[in-house]
Amino acid sequence: MNETKKIKTKSEAKIRANKRNSFKSTGPKSKKGKSIVKWNAMKHGLLSKEIVIDAGCGEEDEKEFNTLQSQLHEELKPVGIVEEMLVEKMAVCYWRLRRVIRCEIGEIRKQLDTACWDIVFKRADEHLHDRKYIIFDDSKEKLRRSSMGLQYLIGILKDVRSEIEEDGHFCQETRKMILDNFYTEKGSPAFMILFFNHMVTDGQRLSEEDPEKFGESIDPKKAKAIMLKTIDDEVKTMEKFKKKFEEFEGWQSNANCLSLHLPDKVVLDKTLRYETTIERQFYRALHELIRLQSARLGGNPPAPLAIDVDISKES
Repeated sequence: MNETKKIKTKSEAKIRANKRNSFKSTGPKSKKGKSIVKWNAMKHGLLSKEIVIDAGCGEEDEKEFNTLQSQLHEELKPVGIVEEMLVEKMAVCYWRLRRVIRCEIGEIRKQLDTACWDIVFKRADEHLHDRKYIIFDDSKEKLRRSSMGLQYLIGILKDVRSEIEEDGHFCQETRKMILDNFYTEKGSPAFMILFFNHMVTDGQRLSEEDPEKFGESIDPKKAKAIMLKTIDDEVKTMEKFKKKFEEFEGWQSNANCLSLHLPDKVVLDKTLRYETTIERQFYRALHELIRLQSARLGGNPPAPLAIDVDISKES
């Protein structure tokens, strides 16, 4: 009996001590502790549970919304279900406003990215067309006035160089490629390459057929060295121009993108109407909250923002 009474006495004493200690507790004092427990008194309505997108590409941070709602509660101190609902409505409106801004940014970004890609694809299509149908000088001029065109010409010259390096000359198909893509006026680099290639491939035969007209055939090694040097010099020149065109095209693309830093008219009108509607709802909720709180505290509440008047035909 004594042991049972002793155990019971200790248990009751412990309970009393715990109650006394509970009154001494003032809650967490650190910033981290306060940030954790501040959610304890949060009240979530129906709108709060539905407003946050919790999955997919547009997933939103629920804690961020809770922080917003908690701060509004702390600032506006709602009392009762109606005031709670109005504060919640304000949080929801602000949350939706953020989506409008994100939508606007997305539309602008989409236009900018599309414009940049359109420029690239347009140039690529033009030069793809030029590769197949280069006949006239204006097409050749187009190739020399863009970075992609110059890159294409440089690629041809490098292929020609590899062929000359390996065989000492180039074939008829390569000759046609040069004629189709380069200016071949007398004295031009392409003319020099074609001339010395002709001397290597046909010079020996022509000299033997008509030595008085064509003279002695040129040394193939010498002709090869001249062609390679001519190609190297022309590639260096084109590389310099290509760099300049890349710089110019970068400025052009940047200017085009800057001109699109607003959504098109349809999207802009839609987002502005949506944003205006949400802002109107936000401030209406805020105004109604102020009216209710003022009345509750015994003050003179301001007049409602809008009064619905129904006038019948009889009256």
